[in-house]
Amino acid sequence: MDDLRDTCQMKCGVTYTTSLRRCRDLLGGDGMTWKTEYNDELQIVVLTYTGAITGKDIKEAAAARIKMGRQKGVAKYLIDTREVQTDSSATLDIYEVPTRIYPNECINQRSHIAIIKPELPAATRMVRFFVDTCVNRGWSVKMFEDHESAVKWLQQEACRQSPA
Repeated sequence: MDDLRDTCQMKCGVTYTTSLRRCRDLLGGDGMTWKTEYNDELQIVVLTYTGAITGKDIKEAAAARIKMGRQKGVAKYLIDTREVQTDSSATLDIYEVPTRIYPNECINQRSHIAIIKPELPAATRMVRFFVDTCVNRGWSVKMFEDHESAVKWLQQEACRQSPA
């Protein structure tokens, strides 16, 4: 939250008690803090977060990512969190993604999720928590410093699972 507060204070001059949604509005957000798209060439679903996100945003984005993966018939996901701003208030919602949403949606545990590391330390802690929670439940999830490493890992994992 400190990173978000600092950003909000520097750009908007508001106090540290400002909510995540209010900061997003003040910083010029359009209300959409994430987007999903399908990369035909790589055959992966890409989820990109930008700006201040809430736990509700995280769960909605996870559902959209899962839906797109089903529609396209893929189990490779790239989550770009480089520009995300979140804090520990989203912890419970982050925890629900691999513990409730994935099992309820019957997500194949052979799916691979590569996450590009956030720039902000508070957001990085939340992503690490998500990765650990996923891995502890048998999901193949890994965090990377850059886009190229994340894509390379997804491609290597796909090759390992292809029949010889």
